[in-house]
Amino acid sequence: MEAIGLLVTLEARPGKEGDAEAFLKSAQPLALNEKGTLKWYAIKLGPGKFGIFDTFANEGGRNAHLTGEIAKALGARANELFAAPPQIEKMEVLASTPLKQVQSVGDNSITIQNKSGLFHINITQPLTTYKVVPSDLNHITDNDYIGVASTQAPDGTEVAKQIFVFPSEFRGAVEGSVLVDPQPGSAAQSRMTNGSVSLRRAAESHSRMTNGVVQKGRGTTLVVRYQDGERTISVPANVPVVGIVPGEVQLAAGETAYAKTDKQADGTLTTHMILVIGGPSSGKTR
Repeated sequence: MEAIGLLVTLEARPGKEGDAEAFLKSAQPLALNEKGTLKWYAIKLGPGKFGIFDTFANEGGRNAHLTGEIAKALGARANELFAAPPQIEKMEVLASTPLKQVQSVGDNSITIQNKSGLFHINITQPLTTYKVVPSDLNHITDNDYIGVASTQAPDGTEVAKQIFVFPSEFRGAVEGSVLVDPQPGSAAQSRMTNGSVSLRRAAESHSRMTNGVVQKGRGTTLVVRYQDGERTISVPANVPVVGIVPGEVQLAAGETAYAKTDKQADGTLTTHMILVIGGPSSGKTR
């Protein structure tokens, strides 16, 4: 459960605004690998003004983040990119909305809460668990199943903010397009879409998430197709790309996890595939 957080504010040096923004975006894969970081956001507060907002279950997670890879990278480039040292404020979380957060884990079941409620899911064997690793656009090939987080520009253009590359066994999972919560510091609506894709060319602020199958073309635009529609998304330089791969993970309360489920005839949910995005460092290793 989110209990404490950090709010870091940064002001870019004149002429370094683009480099500062690209640097903050590039830190996202590092944050995904921090088991004690529950949520991590890089935000733009205004022209040349940026922030980092993250939350933790306990002081151990927060201290690990403050001495981790993102902090080291920020320290190495702070003088080059920013006009003043980062302003770091420790905070206490009073209330928050749940993501797909693990509430409890048993030997043969897992309970996950999201905005729709609490879901008890029976685990069937063999169970395969998945983790997030850094990747890049070169790992996207024709017909890959992917996810694209994007924002909508005033002219209606969708602009990619993050890309997920899924393994083939995730193909078809939650295919379609649904609205999700905006990120902190943004009034823009978010969206999650699962579908099929092609790559071309395009341009930026409404948030959206799109998953699908990719086909490469010339240029920097993904056309993501799903059951009853498609979305065209521009891909700027330095967009974070992560891969979803099988691997050992820590399954514990407080982690953010996604289970690919099947509904049985009696209404119960079962899963043999669980993706863990992040959470505390203690728990059952699967």
